[in-house]
Amino acid sequence: MIDSSVQLPHEWDAVIEMIARSAADSDGYGVPRSHFDELAKVGAHGVPNESRLQRELTERIAGADASTWFCWSQHQTPLKTLQTGGNQPDSEDLRNRWLPGLESGELLAAVAFAHIRRPGPVNPVALESDGMWELHGTLDWVTSWDIADVVMIMAATEDKRSIVTFFIPTKDFEKRLPGSRVDAPLQLLAMSGTHTRPVHFDHTVIPTEYVFSTQSMNEWSAADAMKTILPNPAGLGVARAAIDELAATGEKRSSEVMKAAASFLTEKFMRLRARAYAILDAPQEFSREEAITCRVDILDLARTCTEAVVIAQAGAAMMAGRAAERRVREAMFLQVQAQTNETRNAALKDLTYGDQRFTRR
Repeated sequence: MIDSSVQLPHEWDAVIEMIARSAADSDGYGVPRSHFDELAKVGAHGVPNESRLQRELTERIAGADASTWFCWSQHQTPLKTLQTGGNQPDSEDLRNRWLPGLESGELLAAVAFAHIRRPGPVNPVALESDGMWELHGTLDWVTSWDIADVVMIMAATEDKRSIVTFFIPTKDFEKRLPGSRVDAPLQLLAMSGTHTRPVHFDHTVIPTEYVFSTQSMNEWSAADAMKTILPNPAGLGVARAAIDELAATGEKRSSEVMKAAASFLTEKFMRLRARAYAILDAPQEFSREEAITCRVDILDLARTCTEAVVIAQAGAAMMAGRAAERRVREAMFLQVQAQTNETRNAALKDLTYGDQRFTRR
């Protein structure tokens, strides 16, 4: 197994091992809320103050089951948003209602904001009328819907000058918000276990008691543009778990080629992880291009490592429910998660031009 200088508490290890054992069921039937309840019991559901500990936890959960990691990761944004505070009349009430439970893990939050990154017309749009806000349009992806207690929705105004943030209970959502509709879970290539649903609004009035903040679109976009180019520890986690499985397969089959492949990928992993965390620790010391390249390299490594396990295990890896086939799909999901024009274009160039298989025009 790949060694780490960061040791998780024993009780955290036990929960992560439980998550790994149930990953096939989570992939097929949905991540159970009990995963987060167990993480909360051992203090691993909030945001650890020590960054090295959080990165190790991220790697380990993502390697055990990326669907659980994604729901766990989505919880962090509403948590941090509440910790930062809002600027609306009911902000403090919302903070007092939700923050203690989100910090302790008693409550789980969902979030929807990726649509704000998309070019083109705003969808959904936040419309202000007579001192009230209403939503119109569709949230294409709301993760954790079936297991979350509250959803944080961010929506831009039609002129793209402002972003409005709402915290709305998921229970009786359609009754609370006439004109809203929650559709069935999406059937996805990967991560179907994340309880991801579309939510539609038809000029749905949002009560002021759910309005947490308004902020400048330009300020939010500038911060988000930096965050989305940084290396993703979850990609390292998927790669790490795949390398461990490749090494174990090599031992089981007494294959020196498989063992050598695992050793080579381990060395590459260790170098890349060191570079990734150096960038995360001091992003101002690296260029934007260096950060993007590192992010793309991690995603490429995750894809390579998961494919290597499939090749090593041959036909056995093709069977549904096996970790090998699930991780290939998880690695592909990470190629588009938090994707922007910059990261997409960099990944496509690396894929097509990286080894000069194609001629640049």
